[in-house]
Amino acid sequence: MKIKIKISRCDPLGRTGCKPFLQAYDIEAREGMTVLDALHLVKDEQDGTLAFRRSCRSAICGSCAVNLNGFPKLACKTQLIPEYKKKGAIIIEPLFNYRVIKDLVVDFNPFWDKINKIEPWLNQKNNPPLPQGDRFQICPQKEGMEGLSSEKKWQRVDKQAVLKIGNSSKCIMCGCCNAACNTLEIDKHFVAPAALAKAWRFVGDERELQRQKRLVRLSGGHGMWDCVRCVHCTEYCPKDVAPLQAIERLRAEAIKEGIIDNDGARHVESMVDSIKRVGRLDEAAMTFKTLGFLRSLGMIPFGLKMEMHGKMPMPLIFPQIEKIEEVKKIYEEIEKRKAVSRNREP
Repeated sequence: MKIKIKISRCDPLGRTGCKPFLQAYDIEAREGMTVLDALHLVKDEQDGTLAFRRSCRSAICGSCAVNLNGFPKLACKTQLIPEYKKKGAIIIEPLFNYRVIKDLVVDFNPFWDKINKIEPWLNQKNNPPLPQGDRFQICPQKEGMEGLSSEKKWQRVDKQAVLKIGNSSKCIMCGCCNAACNTLEIDKHFVAPAALAKAWRFVGDERELQRQKRLVRLSGGHGMWDCVRCVHCTEYCPKDVAPLQAIERLRAEAIKEGIIDNDGARHVESMVDSIKRVGRLDEAAMTFKTLGFLRSLGMIPFGLKMEMHGKMPMPLIFPQIEKIEEVKKIYEEIEKRKAVSRNREP
């Protein structure tokens, strides 16, 4: 089966610099051929100057991630003929939200800078020495350690604790989630979903001893609260890491730890209060509670535009929903369950 594929080319030594353009190649596609196979075929038989990354060919290393027909995918994992039949075309481009170095090769240094920024390691200072010969995962007992031998100061990490961070541990650093991120597209300083998913792997680890410090840092500017929940990172992750779920867990943990002195946490609290008070979102009141009075004044022109398009309910006549008492009963039940849970904690 003959297929025409179009590949984004970019020559940094060209006269116009690295200005991308699409170049077409005709190839003979066979059943079972992947997009990466097609790239190798072009490079080996038609154009040896084509540049792209690849390594394992088994969807393990993440090196071959590209934008395929507008969406980030692993070239080694994507079958060529089914993709062509589904889309009617094969257009291969470098990952979005990255600087292009040559053809399909992008600069990953900002990606690694963001990963390093969240400190991808466990903080376990002043821990007792590990017991010899124990092959199990272990974590330190944080209370009642006085007078115990070093062997008794440790406990095995149970299965549920490992499963809690299991998805984040599956990340292969391919960068697909960052390529699909709407926030990163407009804010290059955003820590981005890959790093946030990796952050949950350590914040959610029972052995981590600086959880609150991490959460305070992640709650700052360009951090986890800047995510707009477009769900693209989870949709296009080739390993089902579910970065958005990790971000939501980080946010919940931060609020649980009382780290609420930021716009994101205040916005969540204002949403909860609005639902409890009137049974729906009161956007006007939420703006004041999130940004404060003075900063909210600067949002008046934007609010007027929203009102002109029917997006801003009038705050003074904002009604409660019918049977608001039922909503309040839900809140009361939640508070009761929280109290019971706190009493059960050791």
